[in-house]
Amino acid sequence: MIEVAPKEECNDMTHMEVFFQDVVDKGGEGIILRDPRCPYEPGRSRGFLKHKVCSSFAFSIFANLPFLLKEI
Repeated sequence: MIEVAPKEECNDMTHMEVFFQDVVDKGGEGIILRDPRCPYEPGRSRGFLKHKVCSSFAFSIFANLPFLLKEI
């Protein structure tokens, strides 16, 4: 079932980050920010910006650092 998400006006950056974190905490991917001055355009639009959590990768580097720093 498709549902339309409710509109939320951002008052400032703090309000936006609290709202974003609430969406993520409830299992959402992120939010879409819309510039209210831009008219609606079908397809991709300059007036919309996705604000999502980026996946992070944990990795280790197994290297002999003095060897890497040695002049060639």
